[in-house]
Amino acid sequence: MTRIIIVGEPAEAGLRDSLVSAFRRSGCTVDVLDLGPWQPPGLAFAAFRQPILGTKFRRQFRRNVDAVETHPVELVLVIKGAFIDSRMIDYLRMRFDSQVVCWNPDSPFDKAISNRGAGMRSAIAAYDAYITWAHDVAEQLLPMVRVVVIPFAWDPELMPPTPGHGVAAGRIVFIGTGSRERCEWLAGLAHLRPLIFGTQWPAIDCLNIRPPVRGLSFCRIVGEAKWNLNLLRPQNARSHNMRTFELVGAGGTQVAPYTGDHQRFLGSDSQTVLFRTSRELEDILCSDPTEHPPRHLTLLKEHTYTDRARQLLNTLKLV
Repeated sequence: MTRIIIVGEPAEAGLRDSLVSAFRRSGCTVDVLDLGPWQPPGLAFAAFRQPILGTKFRRQFRRNVDAVETHPVELVLVIKGAFIDSRMIDYLRMRFDSQVVCWNPDSPFDKAISNRGAGMRSAIAAYDAYITWAHDVAEQLLPMVRVVVIPFAWDPELMPPTPGHGVAAGRIVFIGTGSRERCEWLAGLAHLRPLIFGTQWPAIDCLNIRPPVRGLSFCRIVGEAKWNLNLLRPQNARSHNMRTFELVGAGGTQVAPYTGDHQRFLGSDSQTVLFRTSRELEDILCSDPTEHPPRHLTLLKEHTYTDRARQLLNTLKLV
């Protein structure tokens, strides 16, 4: 039986937990090593900008690594890899006599410090392989490391269709972190009274901004909304994001920018509508989604994280 160690930061309904379940459903034995949470937060904030300040975090992680039994391990899978430098990658490879692979749901070339900081970019070349969701990100990585492109997916255990409580019934909804681009889009749609759930949003007239929702709370909101907006960040603008599959899996509608990935994955979805211009977007949001035929129940049949886990196992020749 293939044994995998998954290293990642604990987060509600996060990628780490989805991959742990996916590899176990694929027949693997999985051990989990926590990466974080980082305390105190002030030190973590500074260390993302000056990775040398993260020595305390690396020492704590090293103690966690040393506490794991060194039974035969075929793969150490690092999720994103904040504060894991090349020396730590070499140590993981030596201790477990295994390849060490990074699965990063963000681009290490993104402008956000949370995506490029904490030494993540400088450690790229030390990995045996690097997994990204997008071909344009892969092109930037290729000169440094072996790259495997694996799209995002849906976790049916964490994101199932779930009856709502009437909070967002009949409303246009956006769930996600605020950014300059998203603020501009939603400010232009303020007259439609969209309901926003997330952090890092400034006050915008006519916009109802509420705390973030995750897991089943996310599913309740998504399933009852009139239209769910999926507005891509710059790092996803040429591909897709996690919401691409999560909105569909949770039983919600989706209004998203036209990209090649969106057309390829969801072009046949009757409840996903793609737009190219702000005029098209507004026309869609003013339309009635009940006029669209029901979604095919098998749409995500090959787009679960179990499918993605098996893809990686086959790529790395671990099955």
